[in-house]
Amino acid sequence: MALPVTTYEIDDSRVIHHELGHWLMAREMGFNVGQIFIKRKSGEAYGHSTVYPSASRRLDTAEAVDDYLSKRIRVLLAGVIVEIEWYKKMFGNELGKQFDRIYENPVIDRSGISDKGKAEELIAILVGIRKDQTAKYNTLSDQIRVLFVELYRDAKLLVEAFLVKLFSLADLVAKEPWQNGATLDVTIERLIELADVAAETVASTAQAE
Repeated sequence: MALPVTTYEIDDSRVIHHELGHWLMAREMGFNVGQIFIKRKSGEAYGHSTVYPSASRRLDTAEAVDDYLSKRIRVLLAGVIVEIEWYKKMFGNELGKQFDRIYENPVIDRSGISDKGKAEELIAILVGIRKDQTAKYNTLSDQIRVLFVELYRDAKLLVEAFLVKLFSLADLVAKEPWQNGATLDVTIERLIELADVAAETVASTAQAE
């Protein structure tokens, strides 16, 4: 099943949800965050979520490096995890199962590098730190795959905890003014305000139910 061709507005929504996945996961992992930037170009949208991936402590042991890389990879994977949930909501659960197609057709940020490329490079480093010569999976590709599955499942559980809030926040972000009809630049201060509103909305809805 091919991914659907979308309008500007729908593609904007996809990218907003994707970038908020990074943004909220980064906060969950203890990283400082900044603005979210969305731009329309050549019929598609691309985006960037500002994350400052500085370590909270000195990375002077293998365990500290492992912990840092694991958190950073979860942030990278959160975008596609949220995007899959967005596809399910917009087009039905069947399309949401097309993980490979969504993962291989990622949102591109201003660096021109996809989340997939960034995550897999970091996972290869993490494999080197964790490598066990007696492990069942001895090839690098197998070890990367096994570790990817582990980190993806961890990230998915974390995303599920804030997904309802994220969808509410995305609706608010989508209503923010665009510059020249082509650029949406939402500051950290405004994002925090909107995140508080989204949390209150979710809480009120839960009480009403």
